[in-house]
Amino acid sequence: MVLTVNKNIKKSIKIALGSTLFIWLTYSLYNQIVAQEDLQNNFQELFAHWTAFKIIGLIAVVLLMFVNWAIESKKWQMLLKHTEALSFSAAFQSVLMGLAVSVITPNRIGEYLGRILYLKNTNKLKGISITIIGSFAQILVTSAFGVLGLLFYLNSVDQSTWLYILLGSSILISCGMLYILFHLEQLVNFCKSVTFLKKISIYIEVIKRYERSTLFKLIAYATARYIVYSSQFFILLYITHNHWLPLKTYAGIWLLYWIIAVVPSFVIADISVRGKTAVTFLAFVSTNALAIVVSSVLLWLINLILPALVGCLFVFKIKMFDND
Repeated sequence: MVLTVNKNIKKSIKIALGSTLFIWLTYSLYNQIVAQEDLQNNFQELFAHWTAFKIIGLIAVVLLMFVNWAIESKKWQMLLKHTEALSFSAAFQSVLMGLAVSVITPNRIGEYLGRILYLKNTNKLKGISITIIGSFAQILVTSAFGVLGLLFYLNSVDQSTWLYILLGSSILISCGMLYILFHLEQLVNFCKSVTFLKKISIYIEVIKRYERSTLFKLIAYATARYIVYSSQFFILLYITHNHWLPLKTYAGIWLLYWIIAVVPSFVIADISVRGKTAVTFLAFVSTNALAIVVSSVLLWLINLILPALVGCLFVFKIKMFDND
């Protein structure tokens, strides 16, 4: 006998889930900011004198945040075409819901769970493999730009041994990821051939249906996103420095993003880590550590925390029950 969950009970469960997620996220954010003793003073010092260009720049960064997640939503919508049709609006809400869950989990692994809550129960496990492919493509693009950043850094800034090791490893990783992305059917067949992986092969079968044209579009979407949030950081550096840094700053940003991508961390608890890492790899264009740290914090708040808080509001649209 199939049990039908009362509509009011379902609504109550979703309200409780959304409220808990929002409170947890807000509390974690509050603790993180309070832990940074000088953060408030740093913001006040840098933003004591607002100009029209600073205001326009900050508005541009916020608008680019929407562009960033809109591109990700189109990418997610495209990848779902063989599994479950989602409107752009539903895909956008799904992405923000995934973001809300991701920022309170290690290395944002909660993103998979958050997104698939918008899919029918029969498609949720397939949705995980699809989300992984989307993230895989984004990391591939990050690694490729990271290699470009490393090449510039080695040529113009520093030639330490560990950077050469990182360059060699990065090139191998990039090439390996590119090969895997365009040979997904081999990955599926491998899973089928391994006894303990056979059970999951049915859920990843969908990924081998992607045509090469779709995979090229996937890389294009990932590249567009990458350019957007690289430019956001570049604009924030202008706002905090009161002048534009040279274009070679992008090389430092690309290297920074790649380092952050490969070093495990809790995204909700890495303000100081990101700031210190940014200061290290952008020192060749600026010695203003305060401005760099504040730029990193602003990017974290605008690109992750703000949309994550909005994502909590979409919990009422998730599909937890068979008759949702």
